[in-house]
Amino acid sequence: MRNRGERWLRRILAAISIATVVSGAVQLLAPGFELGFLKAESTPTSRHFFGIVGMFMVLFGGLLLHALVRSKENRAAFVWTGLQKLGACAAVSLGVARGIFSPLALGVAGFDLLSGLLILGYLGLLRRNERAALSPTLKSAPVPIPVPEPHPVSSPIASPLAEDGRKRALILAGGGMRVAWQAGVLRALQDEGLRFTHGDGTSGGIINLAMLLSGLSPEEMCNRWRTLRVKDFVSFVSPEKYLKAWDLEALGDADGIREHVFPHLGINVDAIRANTAMEGTFNVCDFTRKTNEAIPHTRVDTDLLVAGISLPIFMPPVRKDGALYLDSVWIQDANLLEAVRRGANELWVLWCIGNTPTYRRGVFHQYVHMIELSANGALFEQLERIEELNARIRAGEVVHGHRQPIVVHLIKPERPLPLDPDFYAGHITAGTLIDLGYADACRYLETCSPQGFPLTLEITQMNAPAPDLTFRETMSGPLSLHETDPAAGAGKGRHTPFTFHATISVDDMEAFIRDPQHAARLVAHVSYPPFGENLPVKRGSFNLFKAGDTPNTRLMTYGMAFEHQGREYYLSGTKTIRDDKGPDLWRDTTRLYVRLHEGPDERGPVVGAGVLKLGLGDLLKLVSSMRSSRPGFEGTQAVMRFGRFFLGTLWEVYAPMAREPEAMEREPLSPP
Repeated sequence: MRNRGERWLRRILAAISIATVVSGAVQLLAPGFELGFLKAESTPTSRHFFGIVGMFMVLFGGLLLHALVRSKENRAAFVWTGLQKLGACAAVSLGVARGIFSPLALGVAGFDLLSGLLILGYLGLLRRNERAALSPTLKSAPVPIPVPEPHPVSSPIASPLAEDGRKRALILAGGGMRVAWQAGVLRALQDEGLRFTHGDGTSGGIINLAMLLSGLSPEEMCNRWRTLRVKDFVSFVSPEKYLKAWDLEALGDADGIREHVFPHLGINVDAIRANTAMEGTFNVCDFTRKTNEAIPHTRVDTDLLVAGISLPIFMPPVRKDGALYLDSVWIQDANLLEAVRRGANELWVLWCIGNTPTYRRGVFHQYVHMIELSANGALFEQLERIEELNARIRAGEVVHGHRQPIVVHLIKPERPLPLDPDFYAGHITAGTLIDLGYADACRYLETCSPQGFPLTLEITQMNAPAPDLTFRETMSGPLSLHETDPAAGAGKGRHTPFTFHATISVDDMEAFIRDPQHAARLVAHVSYPPFGENLPVKRGSFNLFKAGDTPNTRLMTYGMAFEHQGREYYLSGTKTIRDDKGPDLWRDTTRLYVRLHEGPDERGPVVGAGVLKLGLGDLLKLVSSMRSSRPGFEGTQAVMRFGRFFLGTLWEVYAPMAREPEAMEREPLSPP
C-alpha cells in the first residue's frame, strides 16, 4: 500500500515539475501574456522581471524532474525546489495583498503552496524509508551509544539535602532547542558547589531535567549537547498528510526525538524513575482538562517526556490514557509553586525565554512573542503568589512548612538567545549556547545576594538590541608551562597544544572600531592536555587597537579567565597586524602570541606561554560564521566592513572562498 501511494506521489510531483517547466517557458517567452492573465500592469520593467522569473521556473522544474529520476543522488534538489515553491507562494500572495495581481492569482499561490508541501513531504518519506531499510542492520550490529544504566545515584549536582541545610530547587524553564544554554549554567552551578534537592522541568527544560535524573553530570550534559545533530529534532509526517494541509495536525512528528535525540543525550527513563538523590517533576498540559499536571519522576515515561515538549503546530499531542497531552508553555513555562509546595525554600530559575520591549515583524516572530507573553505573564503571577506567602511568613505564619521567606534566584541571558531556526541553520552552535550559559551564570554568581532577586516584573528583562555582529573563531597551537616567552613556549610545547573555541559578539560596531576601550564580548571553552578538555571560560574579552601613530598597524587582544582544579587562570593574547601586503601578512593575521597567568587577570604571574595559530580551514570557518543582526544590505555591509577591519587584505582573498555554510559553520567537537 505504501509503495502504491509513493508511486502516485511521484507521478503528482512529475506533473508539477512539467507544469512548472511549461508555465516558466511561457513566462520566459511571453511575459506580457502572463501579466495580462494576472491583471497586472505590463511595462518593459515588469516584462523583463517576469521573464527572469520564468527562466528560474524552468530551471527549478527541470531540477525537480531530474531529482525524481535520481532521487538518491539529488536530495538537496528536493529541498531547493520545495523552498522555491513556498517562496513563490509568499511572493504571489503578497502581490495580491498589495493589489499588484488579481485575486485570481491566489489559485497560483495555492498551487505553489501545495507543491512545496508535497515536495518536502516526499523528501521526508525518502528519509524515513532509508532509516527503515537500515534498521535491520542496526539491530544486528547496534552502534553503541553510552546510555546510563538505572541506578540510585544521580548527577553530582543533586543531593537529598544541601550541606548548608537549604532545600534548593532547580527550575528549568523552556526555550526550545536553545535549552543547551542551561547545560552551561548547570556546570557553573556545580563548580560553585551548589546542590539541589528538587528539580522541575517545563517545555524544553524537560530535556535537561531528564538528563540530570538519568545520572549525567553537567560536564557530560555539555559534551552530549555539543555533539548532538540538531537536525534530528525535526522529522516530517508521512507525505500523504501534507495533501490535506488545511487539516494537518502538526508540521512534524516526534520520531527524530524518540529515536535519535533522547538516546544521544543519554536520557534513560528507567534511570530517571530509579533516581533517589533528587525529586523531580515534569510539567505537561492535559489538553482534555486544560490544566497543567506535574508528573513525579517516579511515574514519568517516554510518552510523557515527548508530550511535555510537543508544541502545537510543530508537533502533535500525545494520546495517553484517554487524554491528550502537550507542552505546558501556554499555561506556564516554569512551575515555582510546585517546588514551594514540596518544601524548597531557595529556588534557582534557569530562564531563557526572551523579554525585551522590541516587537518584531513576521508570523514566526509573533508566534514567539505569544510564547513570551504567556511564559513571562505566568511567571510574574507565581512571583506575586510567592511574595504574598513571604509576607505571611514574615508575619509569623508557617506556610507549607516554611518558617523563613522563600528566596528566588534567576539566571538569564544578557540578551535574548537566537531562535531555534538560527540554531537549526547553524548560525549558532550548541557549543556557543553552552559557553554563553556558563558565562551568564558566572556573572550572576559573582554579584548575587543571598536574598536573591527582588520579585518584580523586571526580573526577566534583557538588553533589547541584538549584537551588531557575531563570529566564531578557533585557534590552536603549542603552549608550554613554566615559560614566559611565547616563542620559547611554542618551541617546547609541541606535544601540549592549547585550543580555544570562541564566539565573539560586537554590540555596537561603530563604537568598537572607533573606541579602543569598547571591548567585544567573548565566550569560549578551552582544551589543554595538562588541564583537560572543554574547560569553560568564565569571562572573556576581545579588543582592537590602532598601534599609536604607526600606519596600517592594528593590535588585537584576547582575554579568557577559566579555572582548573580550583585554581584560577587567565590567558592573554596579542596579534600585531601590519597590513602592508608583504609576505608576513598571513603570519601577522593568523598568529596569536599568548601568556598564561595564574590568577583572575593578567596581573597574575606568568606560568606558561606559546603561539596559537589560525589555519586556512579555521579562517574560512571564521569568515562564513560572521553574522549581523542588521537587516538586508545594511547587515551585509556591516559584515564586510568588519571583515576588512579585522582581516585587512586577507578578507579580499579568502571571503569569496567561504561558500559552504554547513561545512564551515560547525566547530570541531569532541565525542561525548
